[in-house]
Amino acid sequence: MGGRYKWVFWGAILVAVAARFGAYKLLAANSSAGRVTTQPVVVANRDIPEGSPIDRLALTTKQYPVSAVPVGAFASVDSVVGRVTRVDVFNGEAIVPGRLAPIGSGPGLELKIPPGQRAMAVRINDVAGISGLIQPGSRVDVLVTIKEENSNKQIAKLFMSNMQVLSVGTEVQRDATGKPINATTVTLGVTPEESERLAIAMNTGAIQLVLRGYGDPDSVRTKGATSTDVLSQLKGTSTVVPAPSPAQPPRIVYRRLPAPAPVVKKEPPPPPPESATVKVYRGTKADPLKFDTAGIKR
Repeated sequence: MGGRYKWVFWGAILVAVAARFGAYKLLAANSSAGRVTTQPVVVANRDIPEGSPIDRLALTTKQYPVSAVPVGAFASVDSVVGRVTRVDVFNGEAIVPGRLAPIGSGPGLELKIPPGQRAMAVRINDVAGISGLIQPGSRVDVLVTIKEENSNKQIAKLFMSNMQVLSVGTEVQRDATGKPINATTVTLGVTPEESERLAIAMNTGAIQLVLRGYGDPDSVRTKGATSTDVLSQLKGTSTVVPAPSPAQPPRIVYRRLPAPAPVVKKEPPPPPPESATVKVYRGTKADPLKFDTAGIKR
């Protein structure tokens, strides 16, 4: 009997061990299925302005789920240090190639110039600069005031529209008395042809910038204004020709016609008399004689 109990005891121990091992494998499998695979991603540790070189202190790494890693994201800080931002990068934002300038680019205005354009500085005063309201990224129209040829008459015309402001700065100049003054300089993105016309306008007339509303794509269609137009308006008359109004369909006017005159029915003429009376005098006595219309004596 003792040997039989011994085998039962060892059999129970083996069953317990097998059950415990099976439970362990089951828990391990469930834990592995719920685990999320991550990957390091380089992110900004602070705000980095546009056109600024990136140093090591501005970067850190965070673990992103593999399914949430942005396309092209960098995994190593060393691969980003020394690069220049093409646009503003904000704190906590993942660094991707689209936010950086090409490798080898240095910090400066060159990064902001659109392809096919050039950067050209325009010097304006505070009033023409709308008291500091024009900022990088604004859209402006360029207004030139110039004298007409062989005349003292001035003309003002918006000759460039929807121009992009690349940067705004100030430079110290001196007036006629030697007093230092601050002059505002606005850098515009222009095509080569626009830069030539803008240079002529700055050297022969006065330049002002007119701020456009956000997202306003309208082009300039004005004919310009002269000093004669201004004087005429001050005198109460205007020589400005209004823009033609769109063609209107012909207007149909209905008028009431007069009532027709009443038709007057004419009475038939009276019939001729059936007889005629003739007076015959015999001496002093008149005897009437009647004759019918056929001339037969009655």
